[in-house]
Amino acid sequence: MGRLSRLVEPAVLYLVATGQANHGYDLVTEANELCLTDSTIDTAAIYRVLRDLEEQGCVVSSWDTGGSGPARRVYQVTAAGRERLARWVDHIERWSSNMQQFVQRYRALGSKSPS
Repeated sequence: MGRLSRLVEPAVLYLVATGQANHGYDLVTEANELCLTDSTIDTAAIYRVLRDLEEQGCVVSSWDTGGSGPARRVYQVTAAGRERLARWVDHIERWSSNMQQFVQRYRALGSKSPS
């Protein structure tokens, strides 16, 4: 329960759009801290989503060769990515409302006596 792998995409878009993370390792760490799912998001899922988002024009990437250590691919969100994130937020809001209604209906069952 709680494995909502589809929520990797909005998490990645949000993190890149806000600048909280812009390369793979940071995205993995930060996406797991957002707690959109009870399951740990693995590295492969993050990179798979990044690749898909780049193919769809939602993010662009470039190589960062500055600093110490190996070069890193860094990501930036595009206008299309911001629009997609906004659609995700709308969807999550509706989903959240529907889930709250479901929980309320379930809780109401507990107050009714069995027939």
